[in-house]
Amino acid sequence: MPNNDEVLLRVEHLCQYFKMGGAELKAVDDVSFDIKKGEVFGLVGESGCGKTTTGRSIIKIYDITSGDIYFKGIRIGAGIRSYKNNKANARKEYKEKIAQETDPSKKKALSDELKAYIKEQNNQIKAAKYDQKNCDKEYQQKSVAEVKEKYLPLIEKASADEKNAINKEYSNELRKARKTKLVTQIQMIFQDPIASLDPRMTVRETISEGLVIQGEKNKKVIDEKVYEMLELVGLVREHAARYPHEFSGGQRQRIGVARSIIMNPDLIIADEPVSALDVSIQAQVINLLNDLREKFGLTIMFIAHDLSVVKYFSNRIGVMYFGKMVELATSDELFKNPLHPYTKSLLSAIPLPDPEYEKQRKRIVYNPLESHDYSVSKPRMQEITPGHFVYCNDEEFEKYKTELK
Repeated sequence: MPNNDEVLLRVEHLCQYFKMGGAELKAVDDVSFDIKKGEVFGLVGESGCGKTTTGRSIIKIYDITSGDIYFKGIRIGAGIRSYKNNKANARKEYKEKIAQETDPSKKKALSDELKAYIKEQNNQIKAAKYDQKNCDKEYQQKSVAEVKEKYLPLIEKASADEKNAINKEYSNELRKARKTKLVTQIQMIFQDPIASLDPRMTVRETISEGLVIQGEKNKKVIDEKVYEMLELVGLVREHAARYPHEFSGGQRQRIGVARSIIMNPDLIIADEPVSALDVSIQAQVINLLNDLREKFGLTIMFIAHDLSVVKYFSNRIGVMYFGKMVELATSDELFKNPLHPYTKSLLSAIPLPDPEYEKQRKRIVYNPLESHDYSVSKPRMQEITPGHFVYCNDEEFEKYKTELK
C-alpha cells in the first residue's frame, strides 16, 4: 500500500436519488469514503447496489442530491437536499417549541434562533450551488498562472529568432489552460466497451477528443499523443484509422483505457472494466492497468463485483449493499476478518480451483431482516479496529469487537 497520506478524493455523505413516478429511488444513500493519492480503492457489491452511480456522481455525470465531493481539496460536487431538510425539520421543531412557550420574550428568542438557523442553511445552499457551478474557475486561474510562470521568463531570455516559436507555444498552452476543467483530471473507463465508443468515430478521433475539447489545435502533437497512447495499451499505430467494430472486446477496452490516460489524469474510475471480457483478456487488462498505475503514478477507483479480482488489485476495499457502504477496510483485513454478514455472504460465493474445497464450501445467504434488528438502535458507520469500518448499531459494534478478540 502506498505510503502517502495525501487524500486526493473525499466523499462525504453522498446521496444520489432518482425520481420514479411519484416515488424516489435511493441509488446511493449517505456514503462516505476517501481515496489517498497513489492507491487503488476497490468498490464491490452485487449488481444494482449503487457502485456505478457512485462513480458517475463523482465524475459529475449526475448532479448529486446531497453531500459533498472534494477533489484535490476543492469541492467539485455539492447537493442541497440536506440543507432543505434541515430547514423543514427546524421549522417543525421550533413551531412546536414556540407554541408551548408562554413567555413572549422567550418566544421571540426562539423565533430569532430559527431565523438565524434558516439564514445559515440558506448560505450553505448558496455556497453549494456556487461550488457546483464554479469549481473549475479556481483551477483555471491556477493553470493560467503556472503557464505564465513557465513561459514569460523564457520569452524574456529568448533571442529574436526563438521568440516567435516560444510565443506560439505560449499562446497554445495559455488557451488550453483557460479551457481546462478540474473534473478532466478524473477520467472514467466504462463497463461496456461497445456502448462507450462512438461507432462513427475512428480510434484517432475517439482517443484525441479530450485534447481537442481542451483546446489543442496542433494536429502533429495530437497524432503523436494518440500513437503514444495506442502503443502504451498494447495496440499499434495502424489501429488509429480504424473504427470500433473492427476490434475485439479486449481491444475496445484498451481503446477506452487509452482515451482516459491521454488526458494525464490524477484519478481513474474503472467501472467494471473487465466484467464483459474473457478470463484471459481480463488478466491482460488488469495487468495493463497495473503497469500504467506504476508508470504514471495513477490513483484508481476500481468498481467490480468479482471479489477475487478486487483482492489482487486493490489496497483498500469498500463493500456496498442497497445504496449503503456496509464495510470498509484494507484488502488483507477484509478477507481475513470480514465482519458484516453481507461481506461474509460475498466472500462465501468466491469459487476456488480446488475440487475438495468446493465440495465442502457452504454459501452464506444474507437476509437483512434476519441478520439485524434496528428497531431500537439505528446503524451508522463505526470504526471497529483502526481503518476497519462497519455499518452497525451499538449492540452489533460490541459483538464485532468481541468477535475480533
